[in-house]
Amino acid sequence: MSYLKDLSKSMTPEKKVNAKKDIFAFYVGRPLSYVLTVPFLWLNIRPNIVSIIAAIEIIIAGIVLSMANNIKVAVFGWFLFFLWNLLDGVDGNIARLKKNGSKIGSVYDAMSGYEAMFLLYFCAGIFSFNMSNYSDYSQIIIGAISGMSVIFPRLVMHKANTELGCSEKNELADKKDFGFIKVVALNITSISGLVEVFLLIAIMLNQVNIFNWIYLVINLVVMIGSLIKVLK
Repeated sequence: MSYLKDLSKSMTPEKKVNAKKDIFAFYVGRPLSYVLTVPFLWLNIRPNIVSIIAAIEIIIAGIVLSMANNIKVAVFGWFLFFLWNLLDGVDGNIARLKKNGSKIGSVYDAMSGYEAMFLLYFCAGIFSFNMSNYSDYSQIIIGAISGMSVIFPRLVMHKANTELGCSEKNELADKKDFGFIKVVALNITSISGLVEVFLLIAIMLNQVNIFNWIYLVINLVVMIGSLIKVLK
C-alpha cells in the first residue's frame, strides 16, 4: 500500500497539470499503471527493461488484433493494447520513484509509443478487412495511411529540432495553457486516451470500418496542421 501512496505522489505538480489534460489516460490509465508498477518494484526491475517489455508486448497486441476474425479475439487484442498503455506508464513510475531515469530511458520509452501509434490503426484496418470476409482491401490501406499520418509529422519535427533548433516539440509537450479546443483534440487523438475507448466501442459494435474512416480524416488533418506549424 505504501508503494501506491508513494507512486501517486511521485509526479511533479507541473507534470500533473499536463497529464490531467488527457482525461482517460490520467484518471483511468494512470491509477491502474500504479497498481501494475508494484510487482515490478518488488522484483526490482529497471525502467528500461519495462520499456523493452512494452515494446515487445505491443507487437504481440498488433499480431492478435490483426489476426482476429471475430469480436471476442479482437477484444482480447484490444486488451493487449490497453495493457501496453499501462506498461507505458510503469517505466516512468519506477524512474520517478527510484530517481533512476535517464535520457536513453526516454528513448526506450518513446520506442514502444511510436510502435503503438502505427500498429493500433494499421491492425484495426487489417481486423476490419478480416471482418469483411477478406474483401474490403481499402481498410488495410486506410489503416496504414492513418498510422503513417500519426508518425510522419513526428519524424519531420525531430529532424527540424535537430537541424534548426525548432521548439515545436517543447510547445507540444507543455499542455498547461491548452484551451478547450486543444484539450478536446488531445483527448480525441491520444493513443493512450480516448482512441482506445472508441476502438473498443467500435469492436463491440462491429463498426471498426467507421472508426478507421473517421480517424483517417482526423489523423490527416492533424498531420497537415502539424507539418504547417513545423515548416512555416
